[in-house]
Amino acid sequence: MSKLEKNREYSVLFIGNSYTYFGDMPTKTFEKAAKAAGYDVKVTSITSGGYTLLEFADSADKHGARVDEALAGKKYDFVIMQEQSQRPASDPIKFIEGLSALHNKVKTAADKEFLYSTWGRKAESDDLTEAGWTSRYMTDRLAASYTVGGEKIGAEVCYVGLAFADIYENYPEINVYDPDCSHPSAIGSYLAGITIFAKIFGFDPRALDFDGSFDKKDTEILKTAAYKAVFEETVISAEQKEDVLKILA
Repeated sequence: MSKLEKNREYSVLFIGNSYTYFGDMPTKTFEKAAKAAGYDVKVTSITSGGYTLLEFADSADKHGARVDEALAGKKYDFVIMQEQSQRPASDPIKFIEGLSALHNKVKTAADKEFLYSTWGRKAESDDLTEAGWTSRYMTDRLAASYTVGGEKIGAEVCYVGLAFADIYENYPEINVYDPDCSHPSAIGSYLAGITIFAKIFGFDPRALDFDGSFDKKDTEILKTAAYKAVFEETVISAEQKEDVLKILA
């Protein structure tokens, strides 16, 4: 993975729900991180809480119509798509259906597509109890589905969920979760933004001179987690991936 050139403007479109807009991640972290690294970026976001990719792909839906408007006659260097936070794990068929439908809209307007793979709920979440999952199992299941989806449409995956799990499991003193045990906290949104930035631009986040409003010691730990999720070999459970493929077969 090589760094992108800096003598031009990059146009970026985010399509997702609250996991994308919490903490104003596209502008407050992703855009500021890019600019701190010397990149000129123009960010556009189309988001709505709880929305699925199928809804964003539906021209009859009010936010699907926003997607159509944003794509009409325009060209983006990068489009980042984020599915409803449980669907890739709980219903891979609907996830792939929505991803394929949105890809068919986006592909002519995007030079490159990326998928924003999210994370499992915090251990205390009722959603985990109902599904019979652990937080890590959900994270890995999401990553497996996003991996399969990326392979199907030719998109790369930003494994934010794996960076999230690294912090949650190894640095519990850094609270990456919102009190609802699902959404990212402010510092969790920072982690998401720098991970996506590092993946797209091929930039080592450990060299990033951008700490947001957070403690420098904490952000150094987050930058390392982002680095590992982007630049080190991402281990997706073969069993999890096979489970997704069996469901889709």
